[in-house]
Amino acid sequence: MKNGLKILGFFFGGITLLFFILISIRPEPEALTKYLVKPIMSPKSNELSVQFLGNTNLLFSDGTTHILTDGFFSRPSAYEILGGEVSPNSEGVIEDLKRANITRLDAIIPLHSHFDHAMDAGLVADLTGAKLLGSSSSINIGKGYGLAAEQMQIPPLNEPIFLGKFKLTFIASQHWQYPDKAQRDILLNQDIEAPIVPPASIYDYKEGISYTLLIEHDSTKIAVQGSAGFKKDVIPDFKADILFLSIAGLESMDETYNQNYQEYVVEAVQPEVLVPIHWDDFTIPLSKGLKTTHVLFNWLYGSDLVKAFEIVEQKNLTKNRKIKVLPLWKPFKMVELIQQ
Repeated sequence: MKNGLKILGFFFGGITLLFFILISIRPEPEALTKYLVKPIMSPKSNELSVQFLGNTNLLFSDGTTHILTDGFFSRPSAYEILGGEVSPNSEGVIEDLKRANITRLDAIIPLHSHFDHAMDAGLVADLTGAKLLGSSSSINIGKGYGLAAEQMQIPPLNEPIFLGKFKLTFIASQHWQYPDKAQRDILLNQDIEAPIVPPASIYDYKEGISYTLLIEHDSTKIAVQGSAGFKKDVIPDFKADILFLSIAGLESMDETYNQNYQEYVVEAVQPEVLVPIHWDDFTIPLSKGLKTTHVLFNWLYGSDLVKAFEIVEQKNLTKNRKIKVLPLWKPFKMVELIQQ
């Protein structure tokens, strides 16, 4: 009997040890180092700049007007997500805004309304005075937080709106297609139809509209694709200097899908420079830096960041496009990123 219990103890101990080993190993693609760029000089206060703040958070600023995509900083742990409910972490959001030197924003733009993009939108808008610009689903997240109606706006599709010297055009795109049909049925092509008051299930955060965001500032043209999905022939004639491209999940799609993503997003805007986004593990606090997903997650969900980067390389390096990976927190002159 005692020997049996010892064997059972060793078995479960071994399983536990293996679990912690698997979640501690985080493979890093060579591309993260190969394409990593460093600022040459800090942007002057009136120069157009961009700052990468993890996942799909991008801060665009010209010193006068400040625009942030998504603003997802809470980054609940995998245990919290699996536990069923998530909510904004006010303390963590405030600390990350300080690290990014963000005190005021003119707009926060959720690129779609899943929790890992839009959950913090109301809180960030409240802390910075930003107007929340997003779909009716994102507006319901703002309502659940308690934002006033005048602090929120649903932008028109395919028509520009202006914030300072920024010209913004919202294009209805499509989210990356989860390989799991049950997840597609719950999370995609559906709206949040009532205000969300957290804590709430991650499944309450429906897609709403997934945007391709086109940004013009003087002669600079920028495109942002917040999820690796596409719609055919929806992007107008727009030749971008730089494209911030979501790459999460490309490795799990077939060649037809990835070629369509290339054609209807990348080739549609013909960028000189590609900046991959949505590649880091968004369950890790930004205070710990950007981390890739661990091998257990990769095995369970078929994730392979090395392959995702290879797909982007194969389809773009032959066309003399530059690929650049941005470090966390550092502001870059836009002209520097494009011309360097």
